[in-house]
Amino acid sequence: MVCNEDSANVLEAMRRTGNPELHDQIVFFLRALAIEAGAAFDADKPLPGLPMGDGRYNVEVPRLPVLISYTHYPGLREFRVTDLLWLG
Repeated sequence: MVCNEDSANVLEAMRRTGNPELHDQIVFFLRALAIEAGAAFDADKPLPGLPMGDGRYNVEVPRLPVLISYTHYPGLREFRVTDLLWLG
């Protein structure tokens, strides 16, 4: 899982503004999402999240004020976080 620059900046802002626990929780969530999405793709099952119709999938982080959008690049075996919205 790769984050674009804007998403990486949001993660860093979490840490800088006194929310290092939230930062760490999101990093762990992104790891788990990458594993789950990779397994779904390998099993020819739907990817996690809500398909947006433009190649992005939206995922709400349970119990945290964060929404994530990602895209999938099967040829590279890569997922890219395109949007990371921190609602806090």
